[in-house]
Amino acid sequence: MIRKRGNRWQVDVVINGERIRKGGFSSQVEAETYEKAILKGLPTNSSVTFKAFIDEHFDYLWGDTKAPQATEINCRTLLKYIKAEEPIPKITNQVIADLVQKMKADRLSNSTINRKLSTLSKLLVHAVDCELIPKRPKIPFQKEGKGRERVLERHEEERCVEYLFHIGQQNSAALFNFLLYTGCRLGEAYKVHRNNVSGGYVKFMDTKNGSNRLVPLIGPAKEGWDIVAKHTEFEYPFKVIPRDTFRDHWNRMRHHMGAGDDPDFVPHMLRHTCCTRMVRKNVNLPKVMKWMGHKSIQTTMRYTNLVANDLDTAGEALLDF
Repeated sequence: MIRKRGNRWQVDVVINGERIRKGGFSSQVEAETYEKAILKGLPTNSSVTFKAFIDEHFDYLWGDTKAPQATEINCRTLLKYIKAEEPIPKITNQVIADLVQKMKADRLSNSTINRKLSTLSKLLVHAVDCELIPKRPKIPFQKEGKGRERVLERHEEERCVEYLFHIGQQNSAALFNFLLYTGCRLGEAYKVHRNNVSGGYVKFMDTKNGSNRLVPLIGPAKEGWDIVAKHTEFEYPFKVIPRDTFRDHWNRMRHHMGAGDDPDFVPHMLRHTCCTRMVRKNVNLPKVMKWMGHKSIQTTMRYTNLVANDLDTAGEALLDF
């Protein structure tokens, strides 16, 4: 029998006339897996499977985070490489090493691999807290570069948008333009409510840095917003394009562009491109910082390294003084 006692769960079973009572389980799933295991004479921890553990503890671990959808994607990716029925205690150093090798073979970038490993690490630390395993296995985080430096040139932008329209994905083309001409993150676009767009501006709420920012809604960004807003009655219009659907369209476009092997050809490069273009046009760095929502001016200054003639323009300013 399983019953809840306070915030914990307790198991009462009788085996061969002997009553066994064990409490302290943090979830009903843990209590049920313990009961099933002990009735079958199995090791009690081995019945807690990877997927069951994710399903039961996801809200506890990530329910209050700003972007639980991103973690859901990470979990789905992990389940492609670790069997859903794999018992938690059998996720060893070797299993994780094999996981990394498989992701590399599938051409996932080191930064992407690290995001998946970070999610796995948090799950396994919680498994330790639940006394399912004695300690967390080693997590081989991969060395990352200094950041994505992929910038979309104007002719590439035109080809991308033309292709998305060619395959009939007008909404994805609209989202592409919105990301590029506002510089917002993909997750921020999905959180834009209809009420956040007015007077020629879009307000991005609850951003990565914990603040809100107001950005002019211009040109292709406005056109993209108008297209999507008319195609749906959703309060958050971009949700008419599920993330997985947009990523599928993106991957098709990436291969069309001959960038199938380029790990930096990802939606985030549109934000990178937006910032780089402003810096190339000598927009005042504090203004660029405000537009992009950078927490530190040092982040904005990284983009000046990509502008080859930045000192030339400074010299011209001296001569024109």
